[in-house]
Amino acid sequence: MALLSNILGLDIGSHSLKAVEFRQTLRGFEAIAMRILPRSNSDAPLAELVQHFVHMHQLSTDHTVCALAGDRLSTRRLSFPFRDRKRLTQVVPFEVDADSLFDLEDVLVDWEIVGGDRNRADVAATVATRADVSELLGTLREAHSEPRTLEAEGLILCHLSTLFDLDGTRLLIDLGHRKTTCCLIADGRPVSARTFPIAGAALTEALARDRALSAADAERAKCEDGVIGASVTETLPATRATLDRIAREIIRTLGSLESQIAALESGPVKELTLFGGTARLDRLDEYLAAATGFSTKRLGAPMQDWGKALTTDTDATVFAPAIALAMRGTAQSKTRMDFRQDEFAVRLDLGRYRRELAWPLALAVSAVILALVNIGTATALESRRARQMEQQIEQLYTEAFPGQAPPRNPLAALREEITSATSRAEFLGVYRGNLSALDLLTEISKLVPKELDVVFDELSIDRQIIRMRVHSQSFESADRLGAELAKFPPFAQARIGSIESDPKSGGKRFDVTINLAPREGSV
Repeated sequence: MALLSNILGLDIGSHSLKAVEFRQTLRGFEAIAMRILPRSNSDAPLAELVQHFVHMHQLSTDHTVCALAGDRLSTRRLSFPFRDRKRLTQVVPFEVDADSLFDLEDVLVDWEIVGGDRNRADVAATVATRADVSELLGTLREAHSEPRTLEAEGLILCHLSTLFDLDGTRLLIDLGHRKTTCCLIADGRPVSARTFPIAGAALTEALARDRALSAADAERAKCEDGVIGASVTETLPATRATLDRIAREIIRTLGSLESQIAALESGPVKELTLFGGTARLDRLDEYLAAATGFSTKRLGAPMQDWGKALTTDTDATVFAPAIALAMRGTAQSKTRMDFRQDEFAVRLDLGRYRRELAWPLALAVSAVILALVNIGTATALESRRARQMEQQIEQLYTEAFPGQAPPRNPLAALREEITSATSRAEFLGVYRGNLSALDLLTEISKLVPKELDVVFDELSIDRQIIRMRVHSQSFESADRLGAELAKFPPFAQARIGSIESDPKSGGKRFDVTINLAPREGSV
C-alpha cells in the first residue's frame, strides 16, 4: 500500500542513472536495492530511460525523491535578526528578489537555516526557475516516476552523515561526470553548498587531447588506467591543468566560506571527503590532497548494516548522492527544502487511496456490523432474562401477600416489607418460639419457686442468649434453679456457671446462661 511504501532516491546524472531504495521499519530503515544504469545512448529521451530503468529493476516509485541539478540553481546566504520560521517564510523571497535577475513570479524560492543562534538565523536561500522545475517534473511524470519531493542538489548531501562517519567540519565533494558539487557540513549539519562545471567529462576531454584519442577511447582509458602519472610532473599537461582547475575551485569554495568556518564550533575543516563516479579514479585523492593542502579521502564504509541487499562489492562511493536522496524521504531527514510548491505541489490521488483501501474498509465495515449484531443479540437476551426475573418476583410477592395486587416495582416493595418486619421484630424482641422479651421474663418468674432463696442481680437478653447474675445462700439453690429453668423447653440449654463465695453478703454468687437458639436437628 502507498501508505507503507518504500522510499526511492533517484539520482539523475548525465553519465548514469542511480537509484537507492530504502524500506522504512519500526527500528529505522534498511537498503533493499542499489541499482545503476549507464546512459550510453545520449540521444535516448530521459523519460524513456528512467521508465526502462525503473521497470527493469522493479523499483518502487510511490515515494520518490529527486533533486534539481546544482548548476541550474542559484544560492544566496542571508542573515536575519530573528529565527521564527513563519517570518522567514515571508521575508526570504523578497530578500532574494531584491538582487535577482528573474521576476519573482518566474522562480521558486526555498531556504534552509544553516547557522545563527536563538535570536538570529543564517539562511541558505536557493532559487530555481519554474521552467526547470516544470521540465523535470514533466519528464518524470511521463516516466511514471513523479517524485514526491524535489530537493536542491548540494545541501542534501549532509544526510550522508547519518550513515557514514563524517564528524567535525568537512567538505563533501561529489565528483560527477559533468559537474562537481560541494557541501560544507559541521557535525552533520549543512552550512553551505556550491556547484562548478568541471568534473569527469572535462578530464576525459583533456586526456583525449593529451593522447590523441577519441572520446570513447579516452573515457575507457581514464576508467581503466586513471589520469595521474607516477608523479605530478609525469601527469600529461592538459589533464594536469584540469585537475588543478578542480583543486582551485575547491580552494575557492573554502575561501568564500572562511568567515562561516571561523564561526563554527566544530573547528576548521578536518577533511575533504570524495565520492561520485570520478572519485574512483586511481590516486585522485592523493593528487587533490597535495594540490589543496587538506587531508583528502574517499567516502568510507557505512557505520551500520543496511541489510542483505548490499553485497560486499557494492561501492557506496558511486551511490552516495542517491543514498542522500533516499535519506531525505525518511524520518531522519535533516533538510526541508522542496520545490514542489504552488502549482507543482503534490496532490493526493484520493481515488487511488480509495481503491487501495477498499478491502480494508470493507473488512472494517463488516466488523462493525458484526459488533452491532452481537450487541443487539446480547441486549435482547438480557431483556428477556430481566422480564423473567420480574415475573418471578411478582409471583413471590403474590405468595407472600395474597389478595394484594403486585405493585409496579415488586422487588422494591418486598425490600420495604422485609425492612419493616425486621424493624418490628427488633422493637418487639421476638425470640425462639415466637416469644417476646416480656414473655421470657414472665416464664422465668413462673419457673422460680417462691421458696427458692435466689436474688437476680442482673438480667440481660442479647439476641438469642439470656444472661443472669444470681445471688443465693447455698450451692443447692444454684442446682435447683438450673433444674427448674430446664423444665421449660426453650430454656433446656440453661447452664450454671462457676459458683463463687460472696464475702460481702456471706452467700454464693453464680452466673446462669440460657441459649435460646435451637440445637442442630431440633425444631
